[in-house]
Amino acid sequence: MNTERGSNPGPSDRAWTQATPSPRPAEDPSSTGDPSSIGQAGTVGQAIETELERAGGFVKAAIDKTREKVAEYREGGMEKVTQEVTEYTRSQPVPALLVAAGVGMVLGMLLTLSRR
Repeated sequence: MNTERGSNPGPSDRAWTQATPSPRPAEDPSSTGDPSSIGQAGTVGQAIETELERAGGFVKAAIDKTREKVAEYREGGMEKVTQEVTEYTRSQPVPALLVAAGVGMVLGMLLTLSRR
């Protein structure tokens, strides 16, 4: 009973053919001008574009917030930083303790590496 590989593929062959990309070049659905050819690829592309715009908005907001904080710290100096750290530590003791432990570990590792 001699079967050819292509005529009766096994489970491993099916997984290989599904994971292997098509040898022909992919056609850009938007280049054909036919709106029905956009289909699922166009929908996915639009969803990705929307999410990238949202992510860009979040990044811009974070940058603006960081700039504002840096400006506040410049104006207030070390007193402002000390006051905010103290307030944060009192309001959130567990996260503050974990941050302090993490900073201590990183500094300890850096000091150990510098001695070698």
